[in-house]
Amino acid sequence: MIRNFALLLLFLLFPLSLNSVFGVVEDFTTNKSLYHKDNQLNISGSVSYDPEIPFVTIQIFTPGKLNFADFNTVPVNADGSFSTVFHVGGPTWTSDGIYPIKVTYAGSIEKSVEYKESFATTPEPEPTSTSEPTSTSEPTSTSEPTPVPSSAFTTLKLQIPNFPSLDKSPQFYIDRYNNEPSYKSWFDSQFPFNSITDVVGYKLTSLDSFPSLDKSPQFYLDRYNNEPSYKSWFDSQFSYISIYNVLGYEDPIPLPPGMKSDAGKWAIGAISDSTFVAEIEFMLENNIIMISNIPSGDASEDEIPAWVRNNAHWWSQDLISEYEFVNSLKFLIQEGIIVIN
Repeated sequence: MIRNFALLLLFLLFPLSLNSVFGVVEDFTTNKSLYHKDNQLNISGSVSYDPEIPFVTIQIFTPGKLNFADFNTVPVNADGSFSTVFHVGGPTWTSDGIYPIKVTYAGSIEKSVEYKESFATTPEPEPTSTSEPTSTSEPTSTSEPTPVPSSAFTTLKLQIPNFPSLDKSPQFYIDRYNNEPSYKSWFDSQFPFNSITDVVGYKLTSLDSFPSLDKSPQFYLDRYNNEPSYKSWFDSQFSYISIYNVLGYEDPIPLPPGMKSDAGKWAIGAISDSTFVAEIEFMLENNIIMISNIPSGDASEDEIPAWVRNNAHWWSQDLISEYEFVNSLKFLIQEGIIVIN
């Protein structure tokens, strides 16, 4: 009797132990331990296959796990094997160092690789010659001189997250600064060496009143992305600079390579909302996409509209633009249908 009771107690305390083998990540490997810019990072491994879990999630973190360098969801074969390829380098590979890699199925395993942007090379000696040039005359050319590259674009915008907002005009902020002492005090504490127009204003251009301080950056971005004639006009006037730079913002960072395929998977329910939201958070934190006025609090009870999932699918098939897809995410976030922490 006592023995039977002890066995029953063990069964009640550990009811899941018989199923623990399912969904476990057994192991994964990388093709190298040290990578340089533009290398390919091959990851392959195996899991204890569970047909209810069709994908593994692979996250590559920056040194110190301060952020993501890349991520992807990868289908698992029936024998439990999986493999994928990441492109190493780019704006999210922010520094040399150790990059942790976490593979998650039902459980997870973590390893790491090292990244150094470039090889250490010894400069080649300059060639020497004892012969004199055959002519003492200066070379002539009818071609225009090569322009000197301009310095890297710099901006004060978005040093404070979401400030200034894309959907508010510079004049909105200038009026607040001039009319609200508390707002002026806050701004001056954040930017003691810059004027309000330095931070929220637009770049000076050769066209009078363009861009206009009473129109928001979103106004110009929407026109540029939705009106072909406006885009053609802008590109003819500013062939040397992007619409974002004219508005005072850095160019958006390209979306991670796996994002488009993940959007297609999310559209058909192959990956969960929570997994996809984590990817959106990564893009927002790294200014890969810019969305203004992100609300806080609990998510609404509204379901994700079918047209948003359709947009994700169409974008994954190159049937709509990235801009249209990002506007779908903007709707979900600003309506509180999904919540970004």
